[in-house]
Amino acid sequence: MVYKRLLFVLLSILCLQSFAQMTSDHIYIGVKGGMGMSWASYSELENRSPKMNSGFVGGVFAEFEFGDSRLFSIRPEVDWLVRGTKINDSDLDYHLKAKYVDIRLPFIFNFGDYEGIRPYVYAAPIVGFVRGGDITLSDATGDYKIDVSKANMADTYVAGAIGAGVKFPIALNQDKRLLLALEANYQYGFTDTYSSMEKDGQSIALNRPVYDIQGNRKLHGFEITASVSVPLSIFKRAPKKKVEPVYIPEPVVVKEEPVVEEKPCYTLEEIMELLGKGQSISGKTICAIDVINFEFDKSTIKKESYPYLDKIARLMKNTPIHIIVKGHTDNVGNADYNMKLSKARAEAVYNYLLEAGVDKSHLTYEYYGMTRPIATNDTPEGQLMNRRVEFEITE
Repeated sequence: MVYKRLLFVLLSILCLQSFAQMTSDHIYIGVKGGMGMSWASYSELENRSPKMNSGFVGGVFAEFEFGDSRLFSIRPEVDWLVRGTKINDSDLDYHLKAKYVDIRLPFIFNFGDYEGIRPYVYAAPIVGFVRGGDITLSDATGDYKIDVSKANMADTYVAGAIGAGVKFPIALNQDKRLLLALEANYQYGFTDTYSSMEKDGQSIALNRPVYDIQGNRKLHGFEITASVSVPLSIFKRAPKKKVEPVYIPEPVVVKEEPVVEEKPCYTLEEIMELLGKGQSISGKTICAIDVINFEFDKSTIKKESYPYLDKIARLMKNTPIHIIVKGHTDNVGNADYNMKLSKARAEAVYNYLLEAGVDKSHLTYEYYGMTRPIATNDTPEGQLMNRRVEFEITE
């Protein structure tokens, strides 16, 4: 009971602090499954050779990633598995299979860029609770079977684990992804799994009249598992597309052209409207926010963006304007990586327009990475606006 209370308090504090300090894309929830192998070490067993017992292991978990680079994380988890051992000698066939519910808290160190394939290592305390199982025995006196819940196993198991694995990101769309992971761990049991009633001779001892247990029995294990997890942000609704307001200039009584209020950013439709009125568009910038999209972590333009780029190409071929293509990113990732990504994406748009027939002398491109945000990077909506391609019009 003491282990349960301490572990519950620890997990509660850690989870509350993590939720208070993290955004939803730093918290992953997932499931795992695989194969576990366990065996027992006996301090007083002579002339016997315990063998491995194999079985399925499965669980659920939540992983909390810390910092911008997400090098450290913790992963509270609950697992269901079987631990035990076998002894198969010429005169004895003994099989222990105890069912456990484990509460584990791996402390993880990740390597490499969090948006790529990441190896990791971890260490974890384990507290297991017996939930059933049985012991079978066959020897010269007969065959016996007993439920371990009848005082033949210690209720609680305490162990430590060390493990290593690798995470594989799979993109769902431009902003969301899931993680597949493969890992292996070794578990060392710290506590004696004989119950106090077994040592006192009060438990059912396989129908034996003499039941004298000496020493201790500790269970150890090895697991190979696979897991899949998704960030909590995947459950958030996508932000609604904002409709750019149309600014109608107040009429002024002058003989010259009406004064048009300058904006830092125009839609393509507003630029076409200004051309229709015979007004100059030199020096104005077209912001393609959430219109030109790329594949996750790549500079490959998605097909859904082609019609918009084709409109830009027609505008350039039918007017004498010059355009500078400018690439920008949000602040996710380091500065060097974002600078390279913005260059690659600006260059991809530049090449698309050339292939569409735009005169090369009328087209150049520039890139700025995350150095010129137009909105806060503290919200998904702001990051969406900063992750953009601009077209600056010159003559």
